[in-house]
Amino acid sequence: LRSMSGRQHHVHTGVSVYRLSPNQEVSLVESFVDTASVQFAELGENDIDAYIQSGEPMDKAGSYGIQGIGGQMVTEIQGDFFTVMGLPMHRTSKLLAKALNDEILKTS
Repeated sequence: LRSMSGRQHHVHTGVSVYRLSPNQEVSLVESFVDTASVQFAELGENDIDAYIQSGEPMDKAGSYGIQGIGGQMVTEIQGDFFTVMGLPMHRTSKLLAKALNDEILKTS
């Protein structure tokens, strides 16, 4: 948290969708990496200590949860909020819909 205070950092989230065939063969449908840029506010020692005491950062990649108390430390996001949370929902749902549609067309 100290190293991110007052600075910008990038969050990269990778998604891969695989298909399992009826004969148990696994094949990659598609994968992608989505990136968002996050600007942190200047954090004082009291801010950091209070956030750590909340327990929230203990199970978070990057030591903060943008969807919780940690969001108070973020002044700007460039990119998808859900990428910072850990799953770019729109892009993932489009990929899943494509994979399901392709599978339906294969079996028709």
